[in-house]
Amino acid sequence: MNFSLFSQRYGRFAFLIPLTVAIAIRGYLYHLPGITSDGHIFLQIARNIRYGIGLGWQGGWVPPFHSMLIAITSMIPGVAHIQAAAGFVAITMGVLASLATYALAAGVFNRTIAVAAATLVAVFPHFIFMSFSPESEITYTVLQLTSLALILTAVKRRSMLMAALAGAFFSMAYMARSEGFLVMVMLLGLLCASEGIRFYRSSVFRLSAVALVVFFIVAAPYLGFLKKEYGAFVISPKSTYVLIWMQSRIYHDNDKGETGNEDLWGLSADGRLKWQKPSGLRDIAAYLMSHPAKSLQVYLHNLSTEIPGRIPNNSGCQHYPQVYPIYLVIPCLFVAFRRWGDLSAQKKIILFSPLLLLLILPVFTDGWWRYLAPYTPLIVIGACAGIFEAAGLFADRCSRPDSRVASGVCLSIAAALSLYYVSLTTVAPKAAVPATVSDRLIYAEETRKAAETGPRVFGPGRNYMVPWNKMIYYLDGLWTAEPVADYFSQLQYARKNGVEYIVREFFDSVTDDELKAAPPGISLATVYRSQRINYGVAFYRVHY
Repeated sequence: MNFSLFSQRYGRFAFLIPLTVAIAIRGYLYHLPGITSDGHIFLQIARNIRYGIGLGWQGGWVPPFHSMLIAITSMIPGVAHIQAAAGFVAITMGVLASLATYALAAGVFNRTIAVAAATLVAVFPHFIFMSFSPESEITYTVLQLTSLALILTAVKRRSMLMAALAGAFFSMAYMARSEGFLVMVMLLGLLCASEGIRFYRSSVFRLSAVALVVFFIVAAPYLGFLKKEYGAFVISPKSTYVLIWMQSRIYHDNDKGETGNEDLWGLSADGRLKWQKPSGLRDIAAYLMSHPAKSLQVYLHNLSTEIPGRIPNNSGCQHYPQVYPIYLVIPCLFVAFRRWGDLSAQKKIILFSPLLLLLILPVFTDGWWRYLAPYTPLIVIGACAGIFEAAGLFADRCSRPDSRVASGVCLSIAAALSLYYVSLTTVAPKAAVPATVSDRLIYAEETRKAAETGPRVFGPGRNYMVPWNKMIYYLDGLWTAEPVADYFSQLQYARKNGVEYIVREFFDSVTDDELKAAPPGISLATVYRSQRINYGVAFYRVHY
């Protein structure tokens, strides 16, 4: 059987190659996701849903779709707890990321490029890392890629149904990470602009309008929740938090950081946390223009940290390649200046317009790889197309215009890179653990044991007031954030939010009598003391 006949008969099953690779590598590396410093809030939203209180105030901190998937999964018989559900969701999304990459690449180019790109995404170290994380980036990646594939299909077929599906997936992507809204707006805007001055008469405009309407219909419940939480219509949750965080961590107007920062966690006059008041683009613009020279300097510095070769590779990914490897960026740039057949301009807009977000992110952050990784599949697809195109041109120069040459080169390079990536994740370098890291691990273990005292003594589902801390997950209840305020303001806030227990860490040799000498309104309920380090946690019952 010749190559073209084999491809015609069995090419539709090509997606099974990256799918099998994705399943195999994740099955081999399987482990429960860790409770990260940011991940616990996604788990808390899922727990809130399970306890029947809805999203809770945490739904105004991060978009809830990823947590909703975790909550639904946790209801499946045999899933022991929220952490296991989070692991199931993350690993499933890690597998689906390769399929979504395949669908988009096949729609823009061909199956050969789709197999190569999807296989690389299946084994790309950062995506394997995110497949075992409780955070939402992997879910956002899948939903965003699916949205792009659907809007491409809608444009090709002029299908209102596909446009509506694209709008629904754009909405879910937005509810996984709020920048999904910006991606959609940029994409639809550029698609309409590509139609010329009379774009409003084009089918692309009608398709974009359908997608936009469906987006708001699907997102309406969450937008209604945000309006109730903030008292105003907002698109991005925690916009005030972002502004305050920028001032402290990015523009260094002060060094207050996050925890213990009264600008974030202090109480406003209406008795709410200060970050819970609404802000918008006008507030951010006003802040940036208050010192334009400094804003420009910070922006250009942050932009430089998104350039391939300079992107910070932290948070457990230090020995991995860049999230945008130069050897993938170069062939991607090469193909960007080639023609892509029919609907070339529209295909380029759909594949590359999300990368315009890289010109916006430097306003808010200095190049954390987690913010950039969801767009890596777009560069991988472009890179595989560039390799395929370059190999085809070389074959033409050698008077061997055969598509098998380009396909063979593209797939061979993808296979070699895949083996390299697999080696990085399965044979990680074993470095000596510094004493400071060992101390942190001991503290983390003791924090977990202390938190587990709560549900063991009081039962699950209690309402605890505690600062931002990993013990929140292990308390197995509801979480009310502890405000940065004087004691009586904290007590009033606790009572307003139905808090049952206030949780206090201590690091000194405090006697039981000293712990029992609690201020009015609370009394000592139980104490956990570590046997390994000078650490303990006191649980105080709130009196009403």
